[in-house]
Amino acid sequence: MDGDERTIAELLRSEVVRERRGALRQRVRSAGICLQDILCCEDRRGFVGPGCADEYSVVLVRAGSFVQRIEGEELFLDPTGGYLLRPGDELRVAHPSGPGDRSSELRLSEKAFADRFDGMAGVSRGFHVDGVTDLRHRALLSAARRGAEPFELAERLHGLLDAVAASVDSRRTEERGPARQATARVHAGLVRDVCAVLATGPVALGLTLEELAQVVGVSPHHLSRVFRAVTGRTLTRYRNELRLRGVLHAIEGGVGAGGLRALAYEYGFADQAHLTRMCRSHTGHVPSAVRRLLADRA
Repeated sequence: MDGDERTIAELLRSEVVRERRGALRQRVRSAGICLQDILCCEDRRGFVGPGCADEYSVVLVRAGSFVQRIEGEELFLDPTGGYLLRPGDELRVAHPSGPGDRSSELRLSEKAFADRFDGMAGVSRGFHVDGVTDLRHRALLSAARRGAEPFELAERLHGLLDAVAASVDSRRTEERGPARQATARVHAGLVRDVCAVLATGPVALGLTLEELAQVVGVSPHHLSRVFRAVTGRTLTRYRNELRLRGVLHAIEGGVGAGGLRALAYEYGFADQAHLTRMCRSHTGHVPSAVRRLLADRA
C-alpha cells in the first residue's frame, strides 16, 4: 500500500484495525478528491483507539454497521448514513455487530472540503443518506469497476459530493437549540440502541413496533416520538431504507436463483410488486433498472 493511501482506520495509533481495499478497475480521482473502497475486517466489539485523522474525508457506508466516535460524538453508522472528518479529529471505532462493514472514503483537499462543508463547526459530523444519493454512490463504484472513462467518473464523483453537501446543509438547518444535555444523551443512546438492533439483519427488520420497543425497554409511543425527534425521520422510513439498502447490496453482488421475488420475501416486503414500489419511491428506479445500473460487467 502506498504511503499516501492510508485509511482512517490505519490512523488509530494504539491498535490496528484490519481492512481490505475493494478492487476498482480504475482509481477515482478528480481535482483534489480521491475515492477509496474499504472492507473492514475488524471484529472487536469494544472501542479501538484513540487515533487522529490526518485528512479531510467524507465516509459513506454501504453495508454492515459500526460505531464511530469523533471528537467525543458517538455515531452509530449503517448504510443509511455517513460522516465527515477533519485533520486532527480524535477517532475511536467499535464493531458491536462484528466485521464485514463496507464503506467508501472520499479524501478531499482542504479547498475541496471547504467549498462544500464550510461552516460545519458545532454541527454533528454524521449525516443521513437518502435513497437517491445511495444509488448515486453505488452507481459511481459500479462505473469504476467496469472501467468507465475518467471524465464520466469525475462527473459522477462531483455529483455525489454535491448531494452529500446538500444533506449536511439540511441537517444544519434542522438543528435547534440544545435540549437539556442529560436528556439529549439518553435520547441519542436510545436511537443508537434501536439502530443497532435493526442493523443485525432481515430477522430484526421483521419485528413489529411493539416488539422492537420491548427489546430496547421503552413504550412504542416513546420510541417512535424520540426517534423522529433525534433523526428527523420516522422509524418506518428508516426501517424501509435499511431493507432497501440490503436489497441493493444483494443486487450488487448478483441476484441469486430466487431472483427479486426471493429478495422481497427475505427482507419482509409483501411481494415483488411491493419491493418494486418501495424501490421506485426511494431511489427513483425500479429494481430491474437498478440491476442494470449496478452491473459490473458489460
